Amino acid sequence: MAHIRTKLVAPGGEALGGVIGAFQYMIRTEGFFSLYKGLVPSIISMAPSGAVFYGVYDILKSAYLHSPEGKKRIQNMHKEGQELSAFDQLELGPVRTLLNGAIAGACAEAATYPFEVVRRRLQLQVQATKLSSFATFVKIVEQGGIPALYAGLVPSLLQVLNSQPLGMH
Repeated sequence: MAHIRTKLVAPGGEALGGVIGAFQYMIRTEGFFSLYKGLVPSIISMAPSGAVFYGVYDILKSAYLHSPEGKKRIQNMHKEGQELSAFDQLELGPVRTLLNGAIAGACAEAATYPFEVVRRRLQLQVQATKLSSFATFVKIVEQGGIPALYAGLVPSLLQVLNSQPLGMH
């Protein structure tokens, strides 16, 4: 039997010679900095993403620990004779940790999603019509209003909710 070898290459990928050929093509046609399209919005979104994630997570955790259910849990741990460190008293348990992490991740994704939309648009621009990050943002809003900044948010949220291991982002 003859072996049939298949390659998973995007349409047109063979013409560019794979990943290295694509890099060379981009540098040759659009310049070295074309490799960094969308970097500015990605960097700008990092701080707010972390701030929203950990802020929401901390609010949810604090609300639970101060709730009757959270206080009862700590009392039950004391009654069972467990010696509790401060860390033990702040522990939420795996289910609540996952739930809080998923909620916090979804809030962070929703808060920073417009940056992702701008980044993707920048990456799709060709050299002849290249706009700045701010001009791209303005163009998106002019063409589709504020909702255009959130186009594709639901699938992105589903992905985020599915990828939150133990409340980490």
